[in-house]
Amino acid sequence: MQNLRDKLLKAGLVTEKQAQEAAREKRPPKNHREREATESAEEKQRREAFAAREAELAEERRKEAAKIAEARMQSERARRLRQIVESNRIDDPGASMFHYVRRSGKIGRLALGLETQKLLESGGAAVVEDPGSPDCAVVPAEAAKKIYQVDPHAIRFWHGPDKPIGFSDAGEG
Repeated sequence: MQNLRDKLLKAGLVTEKQAQEAAREKRPPKNHREREATESAEEKQRREAFAAREAELAEERRKEAAKIAEARMQSERARRLRQIVESNRIDDPGASMFHYVRRSGKIGRLALGLETQKLLESGGAAVVEDPGSPDCAVVPAEAAKKIYQVDPHAIRFWHGPDKPIGFSDAGEG
C-alpha cells in the first residue's frame, strides 16, 4: 500500500520538489531558535486574544467595584439623612399649604400649621427630602445645616442665614 505522498506524485498533483519541501516542514525543529521561528501565527494570535480578554475582564471588574462603592456611598448617605430627618422632624399638620420645588422640578406641597410656616419664612426651619418617604419633611435649621453637609441637594427650601435655598436653585443637580 502506498502512502499519500506517493499517490499525489503518481497522480501528478504535486512535484517531487513540493513533496521534499513538505517532508522538510514536517520534521520537528532541532533547536530553540527554530522552534521559536516555527511557532505559528495562530498561537501568537491566540495568546494576544487571551491577553486582550484578560485586560477587558480586569477593566470590567474595576468598573463593577467602582459601581458597588458608589452604591454603598449613596446608601450610607441616605441612611445618615434618614437618621437626621427622623430625629429632628417637625410635625405640625395644618390647613394651609406650603409650596416648594422638588428635585425633579415639580411643585410639592406640605400641609403645615401657621407656626411652622413662620419658622420656614424666617429661616428657623427647612424643607428637606426624606429618604424614607416620597414626601419631604420640615426640620429645624440646625438639622438643615447637618443635612446640607451630607447632601446639599437634599434641602428643597431653606431661607438660611448663609444661603437662601429655594426657587433660585430649583432643578440644579
